[in-house]
Amino acid sequence: EGVVDIYNCVKTLCSRRINMIQTEEQYVFIHDAILEACLCGETSIPASEFKPTYKEMVRIEPQSNSSQLREEFQTLNSVTPHLDVEECSIALLPRNRERNRSMDVLPPDRCLPFLISVDGDSNNYINAALTD
Repeated sequence: EGVVDIYNCVKTLCSRRINMIQTEEQYVFIHDAILEACLCGETSIPASEFKPTYKEMVRIEPQSNSSQLREEFQTLNSVTPHLDVEECSIALLPRNRERNRSMDVLPPDRCLPFLISVDGDSNNYINAALTD
Protein backbone atom coordinates (compact mmCIF):
# COMPACT_ATOMS: atom_id res chain seq x y z
CA GLU A 1 0.00 0.00 0.00
CA GLY A 2 2.97 2.32 0.45
CA VAL A 3 1.76 3.27 3.94
CA VAL A 4 3.04 2.27 7.37
CA ASP A 5 0.61 2.81 10.25
CA ILE A 6 3.04 2.38 13.12
CA TYR A 7 0.75 3.73 15.85
CA ASN A 8 -2.16 1.36 15.15
CA CYS A 9 0.15 -1.59 14.53
CA VAL A 10 1.87 -1.02 17.89
CA LYS A 11 -1.51 -0.51 19.57
CA THR A 12 -2.72 -3.87 18.21
CA LEU A 13 0.48 -5.65 19.21
CA CYS A 14 0.33 -4.21 22.73
CA SER A 15 -3.30 -5.31 23.12
CA ARG A 16 -2.17 -8.88 22.40
CA ARG A 17 1.01 -8.81 24.45
CA ILE A 18 1.05 -6.50 27.46
CA ASN A 19 4.21 -4.41 27.97
CA MET A 20 5.54 -5.25 24.51
CA ILE A 21 6.64 -1.63 24.06
CA GLN A 22 7.32 -0.05 27.43
CA THR A 23 9.42 3.04 26.77
CA GLU A 24 9.57 6.01 24.45
CA GLU A 25 13.03 4.83 23.40
CA GLN A 26 11.55 1.53 22.17
CA TYR A 27 8.83 3.36 20.23
CA VAL A 28 11.42 5.65 18.63
CA PHE A 29 13.46 2.55 17.73
CA ILE A 30 10.46 1.10 15.86
CA HIS A 31 10.27 4.27 13.75
CA ASP A 32 14.01 4.24 13.10
CA ALA A 33 14.00 0.54 12.13
CA ILE A 34 11.08 0.98 9.72
CA LEU A 35 12.68 4.07 8.17
CA GLU A 36 15.92 2.15 7.67
CA ALA A 37 14.07 -0.82 6.13
CA CYS A 38 12.16 1.46 3.75
CA LEU A 39 15.26 3.39 2.65
CA CYS A 40 17.77 0.55 2.57
CA GLY A 41 15.66 -2.39 1.44
CA GLU A 42 17.00 -5.92 1.60
CA THR A 43 20.76 -5.87 2.14
CA SER A 44 21.53 -9.33 3.51
CA ILE A 45 23.97 -11.50 1.60
CA PRO A 46 24.34 -15.28 2.08
CA ALA A 47 27.83 -16.09 3.38
CA SER A 48 28.47 -18.37 0.40
CA GLU A 49 27.84 -15.44 -1.98
CA PHE A 50 29.61 -12.74 -0.01
CA LYS A 51 32.92 -12.65 -1.92
CA PRO A 52 31.47 -12.27 -5.45
CA THR A 53 28.71 -9.95 -4.23
CA TYR A 54 31.21 -7.72 -2.42
CA LYS A 55 33.42 -7.62 -5.49
CA GLU A 56 30.42 -6.42 -7.52
CA MET A 57 29.39 -3.90 -4.84
CA VAL A 58 32.77 -2.13 -4.81
CA ARG A 59 32.86 -1.80 -8.60
CA ILE A 60 32.72 1.87 -9.62
CA GLU A 61 29.87 2.72 -11.98
CA PRO A 62 31.22 5.04 -14.71
CA GLN A 63 27.96 7.06 -14.97
CA SER A 64 27.76 7.92 -11.28
CA ASN A 65 31.46 7.57 -10.40
CA SER A 66 30.27 5.70 -7.30
CA SER A 67 29.77 2.13 -6.14
CA GLN A 68 26.79 0.28 -4.70
CA LEU A 69 28.69 -0.09 -1.42
CA ARG A 70 29.28 3.68 -1.19
CA GLU A 71 25.60 4.33 -1.99
CA GLU A 72 24.47 1.93 0.76
CA PHE A 73 26.90 3.53 3.21
CA GLN A 74 25.60 7.02 2.42
CA THR A 75 21.98 5.87 2.80
CA LEU A 76 22.78 4.26 6.14
CA ASN A 77 24.54 7.43 7.30
CA SER A 78 21.43 9.45 6.42
CA VAL A 79 19.29 7.41 8.84
CA THR A 80 21.90 7.10 11.59
CA PRO A 81 21.55 9.73 14.30
CA HIS A 82 24.68 11.81 14.72
CA LEU A 83 26.04 12.40 18.20
CA ASP A 84 26.47 15.82 19.73
CA VAL A 85 29.87 16.75 21.18
CA GLU A 86 28.35 16.69 24.69
CA GLU A 87 27.47 13.01 24.26
CA CYS A 88 31.16 12.14 23.74
CA SER A 89 32.70 14.21 26.52
CA ILE A 90 34.83 11.40 27.97
CA ALA A 91 36.43 10.68 24.57
CA LEU A 92 37.25 14.38 24.25
CA LEU A 93 39.09 14.65 27.57
CA PRO A 94 42.75 15.64 26.97
CA ARG A 95 44.04 12.39 28.53
CA ASN A 96 41.90 10.31 26.13
CA ARG A 97 42.43 12.15 22.84
CA GLU A 98 45.51 10.14 21.90
CA ARG A 99 43.58 6.90 22.43
CA ASN A 100 41.05 7.76 19.71
CA ARG A 101 41.76 6.31 16.29
CA SER A 102 40.00 9.23 14.66
CA MET A 103 38.39 12.35 16.11
CA ASP A 104 35.57 11.80 13.60
CA VAL A 105 34.55 8.51 15.24
CA LEU A 106 34.01 8.84 18.99
CA PRO A 107 32.07 6.56 21.32
CA PRO A 108 29.16 8.05 23.25
CA ASP A 109 29.64 8.28 27.02
CA ARG A 110 26.55 6.12 27.66
CA CYS A 111 28.07 3.15 25.76
CA LEU A 112 31.65 3.15 27.03
CA PRO A 113 33.13 -0.10 28.33
CA PHE A 114 35.08 0.26 31.56
CA LEU A 115 38.42 -1.49 31.61
CA ILE A 116 40.36 -2.75 34.59
CA SER A 117 44.08 -2.30 34.22
CA VAL A 118 46.59 -4.68 35.79
CA ASP A 119 49.61 -2.51 35.05
CA GLY A 120 48.53 0.37 37.28
CA ASP A 121 47.31 2.65 34.48
CA SER A 122 44.51 4.72 36.03
CA ASN A 123 43.00 5.63 32.65
CA ASN A 124 40.39 3.00 31.78
CA TYR A 125 39.24 4.66 28.53
CA ILE A 126 39.20 2.80 25.22
CA ASN A 127 37.80 3.99 21.90
CA ALA A 128 35.00 1.44 21.78
CA ALA A 129 31.27 1.24 22.40
CA LEU A 130 29.20 -1.50 24.00
CA THR A 131 26.10 -2.53 22.06
CA ASP A 132 23.14 -4.69 22.92
